[in-house]
Amino acid sequence: MKSALSFWLSILAGASLSCFAQNEQPPAPADQGSFEELPELKASEILKPEFLKGPHFTLREEVPTASGMNKFSIDSDYGVFEARGNAMLMQRVGEIAAITQLKDVSRTDQFQQSLVAAAKGPYNAAKNVVQDPGAAISGAGQGIMKFMKRTGNTLKHVSNGTTEKSSSEGTGESMIGYARAKRQVAARMGVDPYTTNAVLQKELDGIAWATWGGGFAFSAATFPIGGGVGMALTATKVSNTVGQLINEKTATELKAINRSTLRAMGVSPSDTEKFLDNDAFTPTHQTAFTQNLKALDGVENRAAFVRSAAKNSNGEDDALFCVLTASLLGKIHTGEKPLARIVMLGAFPVCVAKDGTVVVALQWDYAAWTAGAARFCEEVQRLDAESGKKGILIAISGQASPRLKQELQARRIAINDRVNPGPLK
Repeated sequence: MKSALSFWLSILAGASLSCFAQNEQPPAPADQGSFEELPELKASEILKPEFLKGPHFTLREEVPTASGMNKFSIDSDYGVFEARGNAMLMQRVGEIAAITQLKDVSRTDQFQQSLVAAAKGPYNAAKNVVQDPGAAISGAGQGIMKFMKRTGNTLKHVSNGTTEKSSSEGTGESMIGYARAKRQVAARMGVDPYTTNAVLQKELDGIAWATWGGGFAFSAATFPIGGGVGMALTATKVSNTVGQLINEKTATELKAINRSTLRAMGVSPSDTEKFLDNDAFTPTHQTAFTQNLKALDGVENRAAFVRSAAKNSNGEDDALFCVLTASLLGKIHTGEKPLARIVMLGAFPVCVAKDGTVVVALQWDYAAWTAGAARFCEEVQRLDAESGKKGILIAISGQASPRLKQELQARRIAINDRVNPGPLK
């Protein structure tokens, strides 16, 4: 199977609307009044085996899909985890492997001795670990479809990680050292130190406490990493640059860097602060989104995407949608289809390429021909007409239904799916 980048380069080198319709006459569209019902997918039919079952988890077979997200339930030795989207599934499976290995570390004599030393040290009163991780982790956001609308609901994201990141950094030199130790542990495990997974947060806190307060010499080389731990961070397309920033900078420093980057690309002070203050974005998501937008060098109106992200993001699933959609746009822009500007259709970012092609890049797990898809298609066609009818290219990370492909082909719209399949077979 081609890598996502190779696939992007191949489709962008040869896929244009004019070439798409050169030969055969496309079939007529189906009855405008008939639409697909979103199916309940089966995990065993759509996913690679390593995501179905592991030594410490089993994925439930039923996979509802709605608002662009496949919704997974994971039964694990550490409770039930909910994963809203393919990318989050990869992250959670990697995090379960990390939890297992960190628990193994905490059972060693060396770790236990370090805890005793930490309890006798001068910083014991500053110890700040998550007290009640709970059994279920689930996002509170209501789905990606809010980005297709003018407004979204106002449910607030709930995350123990939010409490940790605000209290463990910025309360004095002692806690700065503690937070640094935690970031180092997370980096060696290949996980996000700001993860919203409260069970993993508790394990990271324990190891960081023993390391910082008790002199514990944590080494990932001593406790071999396997079983997909690394995918916990790479699932969100964190680049080496972003990874280095997260490992080396405090949350406060990351915010300052992101503020400077956003202002340099033309985002207003008000929109910048609204984005930076939106708790749906952890420092990792915030930094990845900002750096992905920075990679869209020369693309006009990036500020509009930031404004929409700040206004409409209510949970981790929304943040991932923004991060990964911006990443897809970046691949297009640096490939064979340089982008000129971002145009907002409601709250959703669509791009116009320098050659006039309308480009729609979607972090979308499963797409079907629904009434919403038909309306969005009409909006995109209007934008294409305003841009000189140079063609439309739609690319989605996940799977498009056969009916959707048929309908788009009938409208002479190029569609490429499985651009970033992630856990899909």
